[in-house]
Amino acid sequence: MKSKVVLSEIADINPRISKETLGNNQKLVAFVSMASVTTNGTVYSGEERKLIEVSKGYTFFQKGDVLLAKITPCFENGKAAVVSGLSHDIGFGSTEFHVLRPKKDVDVRYLFHQVWNPAFRFHGVKNMTGTAGQKRLPTDFLKRFTVYLPPLPEQKRIAAILDKADGIRKKREEALQLADSFLRATFLEMFGDPVTNPKGWEKGLLGENCEIITGFPFKSNLYQDSGVRLCRGANVMPERIDWSDSACWKNADNKIQSKYNLKSGDIVLAMDRPWISSGLKVALIQEEDCPSFLVQRVSRLRGIKGMNNEYLYNLILHPAFTHYCNPRKTETTIPHISTNDIKLFEIPLPSQELLNKFKKIVNRIENTKKIFNSSKVVSTNLFNSLTQRAFRGEL
Repeated sequence: MKSKVVLSEIADINPRISKETLGNNQKLVAFVSMASVTTNGTVYSGEERKLIEVSKGYTFFQKGDVLLAKITPCFENGKAAVVSGLSHDIGFGSTEFHVLRPKKDVDVRYLFHQVWNPAFRFHGVKNMTGTAGQKRLPTDFLKRFTVYLPPLPEQKRIAAILDKADGIRKKREEALQLADSFLRATFLEMFGDPVTNPKGWEKGLLGENCEIITGFPFKSNLYQDSGVRLCRGANVMPERIDWSDSACWKNADNKIQSKYNLKSGDIVLAMDRPWISSGLKVALIQEEDCPSFLVQRVSRLRGIKGMNNEYLYNLILHPAFTHYCNPRKTETTIPHISTNDIKLFEIPLPSQELLNKFKKIVNRIENTKKIFNSSKVVSTNLFNSLTQRAFRGEL
């Protein structure tokens, strides 16, 4: 028989650390930051810290617990994981984690999937509290959230099905990552390392080989919910555009439409706080991102003099660009890239024939990635469907 219960009946929510554990304050424990937990349901091996350094002001957990991000946008993005594979049995982490510890006869993978699915996040988002940018999932919401709890063997069966479906979805993502890795390897094979320039290409400045502009200062108090989307720094992620937090503009004048309208193939680069844990906030505008307008503090790069954007984009993705810009960041200022930084970056200038050949290779790889993306969408939809059925008691 399946029974309907609240989460607090099947899991301890944010359990406290015992006095016995606190006894030896010099022993080493695992430490997991928010950046160490992925949206794919995994946790990277954390750091080691002494217990005395982290026993106060951090969140306690142990192997076999479920970590769930509670702050926006980490919660909405699905940051959660079962704690496993760490170097120590106990650990501490960001205060922005909720910890769920399964009670007797509760399978940890089943518990994990209960809080790592779109339906749960949908209800969670509606119940978050706090101001914009600092909203959090309340502990009380977790405690009273209703779930189905079948017998333990049934929990394990359901969790195994969901793990398998998630594994298929991850393989599709890995195929996309392999395609990107192949493209980077092809870039280096054709052009060589842009720093050492082993092929002896003539060099020039980036600003002499592409048009660089920054966006228009649209007034945020006049943003709309519909109209043409605005490409802001918040939308530019490493190698992709994220429209989950979108703002729009209506009735743009001719100047804005002609100068700031983005086109497929344009390169956009966030200029404030451009480096995040997953990389440099630079992306290539795709057809599905259009129409959209460029907003201030985001730059747009477009090749000139026969220079193609595919080559420029891969140059900017190379670590050499980050190494060049990073020294301009100081400890007392917000990390920032200026237009001048971009313009003065020295780049190799390969032959037009080789640039054209690289563009054709990029187009072929991008077409392959579209097929992979379609497969990923299908596998993601399958996983979401199975999850919904499982937690309605229908699987």
